[in-house]
Amino acid sequence: MRWNNGAPLLAQLLATGLLAVTAGVLLFSQTPSEQPPANLPVAAPQAQTAPPTYLVMIDPAHGGSDAGAALNPAMPEKDVTLAFARRLRMELNSRQIQAGLVRDGDNTLSVDQRAGMVNSTQPALYISLHAASQGNGLVLYTAMLSAVGEDRGRFLDWQTAQSGSLVRSRWAEQQITASIQKMGFPLRSLVAALRPLNNLTVPAIAVEVAPTSGEVSQLASVDYQSMVCAALASAIVPIAPALRQRTAP
Repeated sequence: MRWNNGAPLLAQLLATGLLAVTAGVLLFSQTPSEQPPANLPVAAPQAQTAPPTYLVMIDPAHGGSDAGAALNPAMPEKDVTLAFARRLRMELNSRQIQAGLVRDGDNTLSVDQRAGMVNSTQPALYISLHAASQGNGLVLYTAMLSAVGEDRGRFLDWQTAQSGSLVRSRWAEQQITASIQKMGFPLRSLVAALRPLNNLTVPAIAVEVAPTSGEVSQLASVDYQSMVCAALASAIVPIAPALRQRTAP
């Protein structure tokens, strides 16, 4: 473009259309940011849903790629523990005791993941369920801590995190043991270095279920599952008030 030095600058701009373009750009740049029309409803922010509060968290051992023990060729331990866990939850809920599951499907979870989930949920009692083809009835376990860990302020040593709850764990195990033994069901209690018990900051026990008939197929029996889980749930009911208050005599 060649400018005509003899014509005023404004006339040249009008003649070339540049003034109109420039004005449009200036007007556009001064337009406020777009807002939704006033007549359209604005979505309200969704309320945060609080995590459920469980009195008892039940953890069916194994799952997913970890099948556990092969109780028989058609019965992996992971399926048996899940069946018992679901029935125990039902028995507890029917007695007005809030109970949840660490896994409610064929999920692969490491022991550290299980411990992390339980520690973040903070139930009053954690129960890990196992199954065995050998034995007679139930075996209840509490954690065996080999040494006192080095805690740093609010950060607990992972391998001995159970130390602060071990007294309540053993109290709960003793109460459940005494209650079930009164029913005449075979049961014994032991201590063991069984993960994730030692990684938990809440009272924690493990329950291993074995057949009483000597036949491993009994573990798949609905009647046997109902009897075992009803016995466990009935034993937990009397200690529920102490569990809710997070205390133990």
